[in-house]
Amino acid sequence: MPTDYQPIDCNFYDVLEAAATRKQPVYLQYFNDLRQLCQESVAIKTFVTRDHVEYAQLASGEEVRLDRIIRLDDTPAPGFADYPDYRCGC
Repeated sequence: MPTDYQPIDCNFYDVLEAAATRKQPVYLQYFNDLRQLCQESVAIKTFVTRDHVEYAQLASGEEVRLDRIIRLDDTPAPGFADYPDYRCGC
């Protein structure tokens, strides 16, 4: 089955994996399946692969495709380095 999934950079995967190991909430900015910008503070539980697509399972119950993650805390994902950080400083 063809997919438009783009495997992520190994170094960024290591950053995601380290966050999951700590089991503490992180600031996550990503695009959902409707290509809407989402941002939340949430813990990453684990990672799963289905149909050759990798997902992060969040403590909120959502799954996020790894190639749609824009930022984890202060670390932008490769390919999104120039994307603005819309985090509210409130």
